[in-house]
Amino acid sequence: MEKRVASVPEKKVGVIDEKELKRILKAHDVDGDGWLSKNELKEAFRKLGSRFPALRAALALNHADANNDGYISDGELDQLVKYIVNHGFACY
Repeated sequence: MEKRVASVPEKKVGVIDEKELKRILKAHDVDGDGWLSKNELKEAFRKLGSRFPALRAALALNHADANNDGYISDGELDQLVKYIVNHGFACY
């Protein structure tokens, strides 16, 4: 009897640099207030290919939101980028 193996699509990893990642994140500030909300982060993670963008957004916000105001400010953006790079998104 032949063993069957389910076909799993190959994961495609895009390579972007940190500057491009910041550009993508800032582009998701849809209301233009200069802050990234949880919903804006969720859409950014969706764009980056996350399978669970809402969860990833919540975890990223928890990690990078230094003043716990529920938003990512420009000053917290570097910490957010580090989090994203350290959790599986390819940046060079």
